[in-house]
Amino acid sequence: MERNLIEETKEQLLTIADTLYQGGVSDGIAAMNAVIPNLALIADGIEDETVQQKLIADALTPILAAMESEDGTLMADLITYELVELLDSL
Repeated sequence: MERNLIEETKEQLLTIADTLYQGGVSDGIAAMNAVIPNLALIADGIEDETVQQKLIADALTPILAAMESEDGTLMADLITYELVELLDSL
């Protein structure tokens, strides 16, 4: 898996989280939609199925639910404390 893609995606995610924490929910959701293809590539590149399932179950699924309910704070928390930490472990 390409390390540059992970690092670039993490930077984008942290920027999105900052936007969400500042109340820019619609901007954060739009930016998150742009990052999802990168996250799909990263998930596909994970060889350990347990880690791949953790990414989907603990981070991506709850983030999509938060996006649907337009809960910016929850999205930012999930990005910061679940998704970015999981990407750090790859």
